[in-house]
Amino acid sequence: MNSSTAPGAAPRRRRSFLSRHPRLKSIAYTGYGLFFVPLFLLSLPLVLVPKRWLYPCGRRMALWFVYPAVRAKIVRNLTYAYDGRFSTRRMEHIARAVAINVVWSAIDCYYMWVWWWGWRLPRIVVRTEGWQFIDDGFAAGHGVIIATMHYGCFEIMPICFSKRGMVNGGVIARKFPSPFLNWLNRRARLLHQMVTFYDQIKDVIRVLRTNNPIGILPDLHARKRLAIASTFYGKPTLTFDIHARLARQMQCPIVPAFLQRHVRRPWQYTLLFYEPIRVPRHADDAGLHACVQQLNDVFEYHLRRYPNGWIWFHNKWALW
Repeated sequence: MNSSTAPGAAPRRRRSFLSRHPRLKSIAYTGYGLFFVPLFLLSLPLVLVPKRWLYPCGRRMALWFVYPAVRAKIVRNLTYAYDGRFSTRRMEHIARAVAINVVWSAIDCYYMWVWWWGWRLPRIVVRTEGWQFIDDGFAAGHGVIIATMHYGCFEIMPICFSKRGMVNGGVIARKFPSPFLNWLNRRARLLHQMVTFYDQIKDVIRVLRTNNPIGILPDLHARKRLAIASTFYGKPTLTFDIHARLARQMQCPIVPAFLQRHVRRPWQYTLLFYEPIRVPRHADDAGLHACVQQLNDVFEYHLRRYPNGWIWFHNKWALW
């Protein structure tokens, strides 16, 4: 289906100003990183506020500031993904929930990274389902690839492994245009023994060879040279395939995972694991495509059940 003729889609616009000027984009992202430093320092008294008060305040802030900024993109993606079957009221509800989740995830990161010495995982991830899939993967001795989405506060998920003694694992991340922002994220994750890998594929292979976990988020739209053509919600998109290639080379399972936020206590989560995906050692390009598509189908299955946690304002289908 051509995006220009699909419901909710429109002819692609010219790239943004920052996309056309990489140096200015790097400066802008550095400014974003520098902005967070005083923001964290000024927000230190927030730790004295009970969570049952702070999260409702975050909800209000999301509806006042984040929701107006992301609403149009969310509605456009929802209209395209669901072929216009969602009512306006339903899409507005999801857009508000996504904006609220973004602010709540920022609060989660505040507790996790600013007050890291007093942060207790058992108080945050209070339930786990499907951990046997992880144990079965490690029993084979080839490591495990944990594939998740930008869903809920996904930064918490690697800590679930480091707190269980798997401190030699890591996460594969996308680089920001700013080296300072990359350094800031790397240092924040190291507070909980989370190593970040950008282009160090040899180090990632070493981690898997020593039977440790690697986390990856392959849900965003990828550049053509790093991706494989696939579908999501039945619509064409480009998806990262590095997890499929690693699984084929190392013969390790890919376990889809999600952090499901609780409704009544939004600072608590349930960690869900789905059945692992395996890639045959001698899989050709068609086999890699099938693996990537299978993971996309698992992501779609979860999103159709719980659509509020994903960042629906990302340009997944290159609609703008």
